[in-house]
Amino acid sequence: MRRNSTDKKNLKIFFLIFILVIYLSLTDIFYFLPPLFGVMYVITQEKYEEHSFGFFYFLVPFFSVILFIAMSFEILLPKFRKFFGYSKVFIPLFITYAYLGYFAFLKIFGYFLDIDMPQISWLVGLYIACEIVLIWFIMWIL
Repeated sequence: MRRNSTDKKNLKIFFLIFILVIYLSLTDIFYFLPPLFGVMYVITQEKYEEHSFGFFYFLVPFFSVILFIAMSFEILLPKFRKFFGYSKVFIPLFITYAYLGYFAFLKIFGYFLDIDMPQISWLVGLYIACEIVLIWFIMWIL
């Protein structure tokens, strides 16, 4: 008999959502846990390149994040892919870019709007390291 791959995929998604809900509740308790911004960026990038736009809008909750990701995907990502290709080896680079690029993006808008933006903390480095491990684990499961 043949296994039903749709049920298997739905079961994986269910467990990932369950783990995500537990993780998000833990991030409210323990502030040193990363907010999964880099993971969201990488998964959104994968779905954007697959032309799965419904998932793209589900993952991006705020306007500044939408603007940053849309600008990155339309301007920077095609040039990067043209030079380096589609290797998954660059995932740590994308997570680092997601955090540092978003802070730079906010700094630029803060400069134009004359608003003080928060400084980058050492926790951002911890978030980047944790999310690199998390995204490799998530991509290994999926």
